Amino acid sequence: MFNALSGGSSARPSGGPEPVGTAPWAAGRTSAAATVEPPVVGEGYLTGDAPFVEVGGPGGPVFSAGPAVVKLPPLKTAEGTQPAVAAAVLPADPPAVSRAPAAPAQPAGRTYPRLAGDPTYLSVTFHDLTDRPRTKIGVEGPDPGLVALHFPDHPVSGEYRTLRDEVRTQLPDPTPHVLLFTAAAGAAGTTTVLLNLAVTIAREAGPRVLVVDANLDRPAVAQRFALKKAVPGLAEVLAQQVPLAWAVQPSAVPNLQLLPAGGATAGVAATLSQDLPKLVDQLRQWYDWVLVDGGVWGAIPERDAVCPTADAIYLVTRAADVDRSEFAGLRGWVRELGGLLRGYITTRT
Repeated sequence: MFNALSGGSSARPSGGPEPVGTAPWAAGRTSAAATVEPPVVGEGYLTGDAPFVEVGGPGGPVFSAGPAVVKLPPLKTAEGTQPAVAAAVLPADPPAVSRAPAAPAQPAGRTYPRLAGDPTYLSVTFHDLTDRPRTKIGVEGPDPGLVALHFPDHPVSGEYRTLRDEVRTQLPDPTPHVLLFTAAAGAAGTTTVLLNLAVTIAREAGPRVLVVDANLDRPAVAQRFALKKAVPGLAEVLAQQVPLAWAVQPSAVPNLQLLPAGGATAGVAATLSQDLPKLVDQLRQWYDWVLVDGGVWGAIPERDAVCPTADAIYLVTRAADVDRSEFAGLRGWVRELGGLLRGYITTRT
């Protein structure tokens, strides 16, 4: 047995080795083993070990020399010196020794201490307090939040198909339609709702769909769809710097095209009320469905004034904010500007 306190040495009784009887197959044969004195500890050596180690094999026992055959310096005792233990001569050709089947070999690898019960691991999160700038790693392909694009069979994708059918019920005419989506407050998920609905409509055979990012203060369409170029876009088209055909970009979904916000400036935002209605009239000639991201209502008053040009306006809000007085006042504000408010969409996480 391994002794952790003595460094691995085997513990032996103080009364010396136990007598060993003569093996049955060795009866009648002579052994020339020397007389072995009781073990004495001295100068770091321990005597009394068996001179040979017997190992069974297919052809009978195989013998290997034990520590006693090594010539060690004589040990000093009270009476003088004690000779080293001589090697014993064992009979040749003993019968085979039966052995139990060897245990299967264990795969080599690092062993770990056995723990009582299942261990509990700690989850750690580092919070950097140095205010160092962080570089965002770009993600290949459209945003994973576009569930209608990545997972059409997901239950949430089914909710967008229901939303599409509700909109079609409100707008049954086969003419081109312009939809304006605006948020009652920030972080309501307007862009997410608009893009998933656009993907759902474009997956049908036939309709040509365009998404217009009019959220000039917080543009996100180009990033969500991983467009290689965010400029030129709506700002450059309204400023008459590039033609509309140069700014429109294809997407990963057939029949769905995108018009990013572009490099918006304060001058472009000021002319939205005059230039955007003209652009909408042109878009009706090219597309069957035009979905406009209007950002947060009230952030750009010139953009809100364009709401009468849309066939339907939909407010996007978090479900927890529906009962707030601000949301009720927003519904009245849209009507005062002449917009056709046809419903609101609640979001939740």
